[in-house]
Amino acid sequence: MNWVKLQRVFLMVSVVLLGGCFQEKLENFVNRETLAFNGLFDNPHNQDMLEFRQGVVYIHSSQQKWERPFSVEGSTLRIQVRNNSKEKRDDLLMTIHGGGEVLTCNACAMFHLSNNWVKVNAEPQNAQSSETK
Repeated sequence: MNWVKLQRVFLMVSVVLLGGCFQEKLENFVNRETLAFNGLFDNPHNQDMLEFRQGVVYIHSSQQKWERPFSVEGSTLRIQVRNNSKEKRDDLLMTIHGGGEVLTCNACAMFHLSNNWVKVNAEPQNAQSSETK
């Protein structure tokens, strides 16, 4: 009787431990588009920078430094600006252009940020070679 109880306990502990591993893989699979969006972006107007890394954007400007979670859905990048769920602020939406080398934003001025962002060291996706044969 003790052996059966021990087997059940071992089975339950194994399921719980393995469930944690699968949960992380499942979350990474579901958020793969967000987690794949990484890079450093600057703008032509000032020294402000946006750094996207592992689902978090780090915003560096002369006036402020802050970090916020973000998500990517197709060609839309959504930055969460509210501090908690009770706050009624809309998310900041940016549009991803090309292969992710340019971002545009209609509401960035509210946060004293530029509305155009270019990925640092980005190669244009649809550029044609200037060499002639």
